Amino acid sequence: MSDMNDALVPTTDFSPAKSHLSDVMTQVFHGHQPQLVSRHRGKEQMLLMRPDDLVAMLADQHLEVLVVYDGDEVTLRVPEMGVLGFGGTLDEATEDLLVELRAYAARFFRDAARFMATTRATHAGALLRFALSTEEAQRRMLGEVQETEPVAALAAAG
Repeated sequence: MSDMNDALVPTTDFSPAKSHLSDVMTQVFHGHQPQLVSRHRGKEQMLLMRPDDLVAMLADQHLEVLVVYDGDEVTLRVPEMGVLGFGGTLDEATEDLLVELRAYAARFFRDAARFMATTRATHAGALLRFALSTEEAQRRMLGEVQETEPVAALAAAG
């Protein structure tokens, strides 16, 4: 990273940050002050910040959720991620979609290097916001689902 970035976000070298971790955490947590921690002359850096501050910064990251009603089954899907939720009611499908999104987020961040090297890297912002949010906020992220035509109507049109 360049010196210009260092001037914009407080930066601490790794060894002093490690020695004074309690002080660094106090600045980050109580002062809402992000900190870059740098080692190897700035070639490796990580960002320390409060999760709730990061969630607020990611507020523009959304999940597009589509719903399909097919007889007595409801399907919710997040098309860009290929994640589906099923149920007999919208509430059941929502619960299932939440379970599936949590599982996908866990896989994504457990093996982030692999996912970030693919087109799935574009999922990172919305998944990070989702993963760091409360259960209620996760539900709100699903927002108002967009209805699509029932499967039978689509088949008849084709």
